[in-house]
Amino acid sequence: MSVTKPGYLTTALLLVLLLAGGLRLTLVVLKSHQLQEDRDAYIAIARNLAEGNGFTSSRPEEGQAIEPTAFRPPLYPCLLAIGYFLGAGTFGTGILQVILGIATVWLTWKTGQRLQLKTAALFAAAIVATDPILLQYTTYSMTEVLATFLSSLLLYLLVCSTSPCEAGASETKTKPLLFWTGVVWGLAILCRPTFLAFLGLWLLVRVAGSLKERLFTRSEASSAAPLWKPIAFLAAGIVLAVSPWLIRNLVVFRAPILTTTHGGYTVLLGNNPVFYKEVVQQPWGVVWSGESLDAWQKSLETDIAQVSPPLETEQERDRWMYQRARNNIAAQPHVFVQACLQRLMRFWNIAPLASAGVTQSRSLVWGVASYYFVVLLGGYWGLILVIWKSERNWSPLIWLLVSFTIVHLFYWTNMRMRAPLVPAIALLSVFGWSHLLQFSKIDRLWKRPDPTRPNI
Repeated sequence: MSVTKPGYLTTALLLVLLLAGGLRLTLVVLKSHQLQEDRDAYIAIARNLAEGNGFTSSRPEEGQAIEPTAFRPPLYPCLLAIGYFLGAGTFGTGILQVILGIATVWLTWKTGQRLQLKTAALFAAAIVATDPILLQYTTYSMTEVLATFLSSLLLYLLVCSTSPCEAGASETKTKPLLFWTGVVWGLAILCRPTFLAFLGLWLLVRVAGSLKERLFTRSEASSAAPLWKPIAFLAAGIVLAVSPWLIRNLVVFRAPILTTTHGGYTVLLGNNPVFYKEVVQQPWGVVWSGESLDAWQKSLETDIAQVSPPLETEQERDRWMYQRARNNIAAQPHVFVQACLQRLMRFWNIAPLASAGVTQSRSLVWGVASYYFVVLLGGYWGLILVIWKSERNWSPLIWLLVSFTIVHLFYWTNMRMRAPLVPAIALLSVFGWSHLLQFSKIDRLWKRPDPTRPNI
């Protein structure tokens, strides 16, 4: 008795999910010490939350005064705080990262199914399962894994809302879908504020498309449902998700801080005379040395201390850094353009740049470069095909890529910043390669032979 196609697909999907979980669990076990490194103070915030000290990165055990902060986005440390409150600690963080990684792979496959990739959706899931950036940052207490999971979930919901998951879905079914899409979008913003740019671009495109349709189509098209209704349900979900953080900041800082007070520093980090001189105006591949970076940060604190009147709050420091970055850009506009081009290249680079004083394995670098060369080559071709064919269902993936790329033209960036784009890149890559390699032939391998069809 022959096995049908669904049986093979289910087995193949399980193998991909096992591969994703196995790789991540192995890395977490082998590099568990990296989960204890607190590069971005998320662990410090999580511990303080678990101990009832509030959202602060201060260390009371070291005699530091407890000062509330909005310097980091809240979602990830709040999740970590649950683990620390339950006593799971680093182990809990590792398990969380593994589970989120597996879920991201599954959601990529689900989205591929919605986009009619069929068997090729398994290849997209396999790309996410083996992506070097996602594997590396599974062993760090940073936002990459959570942001990528939320990105994959958001893309799935957006694709479903663009093309309802059930044929002929009624308005009563699409309203809850849009609401929960908004909730996920709000959570994504609370994890990585760059998703706010994605939201702005997505709304701009939708509004522009609606206006174009109303202006240039015949009167019978005017019977379409007004755009404000789906936007209202989407907005309701977003507001529900972000309101606790917004209200907290209104109470604590007397300011409606929707994202963080970190943006000014991130812009200034990539737009200052020292970085321009030591990195931007140097040959490709030069990185900012740790000694020079430390010296620049100390000089920055000295400059801030000399400001009159003094900068007393995070918001004031954030605004001051934004202004300093604007002044630097105005003083050297031609170098700023060079810096933007360099950030574009770094964001879409195929091989990680070595940190100063760190020697990378040549074989590892070549392996990662080869991997991303193949994936991104297919992704670029898939992008061209989607635009050429006007594939409406793929539009959320396109605008996600565009929004993140635009943001990181101005803000500090490197390869890890594109982690949330990996599911979209994987799907586009498979779409591109499927046309180049004709994946339809592979699809035939899963099908049972038709006895009524004559042999040719």
